[in-house]
Amino acid sequence: MQTIGWSPCGKKLATGGTEPVARVWDVEQGAGKGASSELAGHAAQIEQLRFEPVKGQSLVTVSADKTAKVWDVRSGKCTSTVTTQGELMNVAWSPDGRYFAVGNREDVISMIDTNTMKTVWEQKFKFEVNQMMWNQSGSEFFMATGEGKMERLSFDAKTAALTPLESHFAHNGGCYCVDISPNGEMFALGAADAIVSMWETKTHVCYDTVVRLDCPIRAVSYSFDNKYLAAASEDLFIDVADTKTGRCVAQIKTTEAMNSIAFSPKELVLAYAGDSVVHLWSAFSGINIEKKK
Repeated sequence: MQTIGWSPCGKKLATGGTEPVARVWDVEQGAGKGASSELAGHAAQIEQLRFEPVKGQSLVTVSADKTAKVWDVRSGKCTSTVTTQGELMNVAWSPDGRYFAVGNREDVISMIDTNTMKTVWEQKFKFEVNQMMWNQSGSEFFMATGEGKMERLSFDAKTAALTPLESHFAHNGGCYCVDISPNGEMFALGAADAIVSMWETKTHVCYDTVVRLDCPIRAVSYSFDNKYLAAASEDLFIDVADTKTGRCVAQIKTTEAMNSIAFSPKELVLAYAGDSVVHLWSAFSGINIEKKK
């Protein structure tokens, strides 16, 4: 599996990987054996997917086939296809669901208006753009970059344009992933130097680091209650840290390198995926409680 994502209600989990097919699972309370639906239509592997953040009735997938597809989660049908000029790698929704941003391998970011499904703003950046996301208010846009920096940009909701605000040097290797805590008070970066840096949003001060992993950090995720931060890499465990102290509170053993992790938006359940299987882990029991192929 290349990518996973929760619906905003926490009852559905979407997965995508090397096949040109995404799958949406009905997950009862984060741990049940729900039914699944298949979303087929891409011509190449799915690189990333995200649920629409307000109602969660739509899902966007981006692919190496240069398209972004929007799906009706209930029917499993594709409702829109946006064709771009490059192989797409990443995607992010604005908090109000009005726009989604897609990024390609040439570091071009395109803003798609969901009312028209047209590209309304586009720019090629001079640095490698990896994971990206909006803040909770939708006024700012964060990018983890290959220069070891976190780029913070303002977002104009009328024009969908991004304007640089600040550039923060964070790591001695490329930054691969970023996540913002649900309360908006913290953000975290994971990088090629195998370090996770933890930051205060208001001051943009790095207040702690996680240095317990040995391989480049592939994914980070905050828990819904802002208390925990999970980090994954090629190491055969996932580190779960206390967000106030950086102290390790759990290590989840894995049998393969992890490609994607995501805490449920509603409970202390972590979904994590390697190349072959998606697992769910409960913070209450500290054990793996479900597997889905």
